[in-house]
Amino acid sequence: MKGNYRLTVHLDNVKRSSATTGKKTKNAKGKMVNETKSVLRNTMSWYFNTVEDCEKKLSEIKGSSDYTIKKGSNVNKPHKLGKELYQISFVN
Repeated sequence: MKGNYRLTVHLDNVKRSSATTGKKTKNAKGKMVNETKSVLRNTMSWYFNTVEDCEKKLSEIKGSSDYTIKKGSNVNKPHKLGKELYQISFVN
């Protein structure tokens, strides 16, 4: 069973990767090949039972050199401008 709280973090400086779609298409030579597409996984989510566990994971991410939390850059949303983009939400 999932926890009652979800932590969602938007990441910055994430490289694109390729993923297969499960479909087969013909290439230029007429061969059937697996179709691939470029994906950008710039959000990560975790489920926890308490808000404190969410905050503990958030502090691990902030201290990690593997991830950089994206900062708001949309001038049309001044309440998010320059702030780290993460969300702790209650889920059923």
